Amino acid sequence: MQTDSLKANKELVSEFIRVFYNDKDFDRARTMLTEDFTNHHPGAGVGPDRTVDSFREHAATPFPDFSLTIRRMIAEDDQVWTHGVVRVSPDAPPVIVVDLWRIEDGRLAEHWDVGQAVPEGTTLDEMIADTR
Repeated sequence: MQTDSLKANKELVSEFIRVFYNDKDFDRARTMLTEDFTNHHPGAGVGPDRTVDSFREHAATPFPDFSLTIRRMIAEDDQVWTHGVVRVSPDAPPVIVVDLWRIEDGRLAEHWDVGQAVPEGTTLDEMIADTR
């Protein structure tokens, strides 16, 4: 895949994360998803509406300050992987997440995610440090 396509895929994912998770502009976010968008997050389901409804019910409404900050992003072929930090509120402990996105025809087609709480006695900086 050409560098321009990889860059465009990363920009799409970055924009979606900003619009969906941080700005909670669900109408705009829906336009960035394919009609059969499949979200593999438990309970999220298939389709843009189901994804929005699930996030609104389980995160945006109970945690209006929910945010996702991306720390790293990797693009290969039709996929973008992000490593980030979720906060449900400013005072809540952070959660480290990895999200995998598949892009199809310039829109997000599929999503998987895994998360891990920051263990007690460990700092967020230790969890996201680049140890290369």
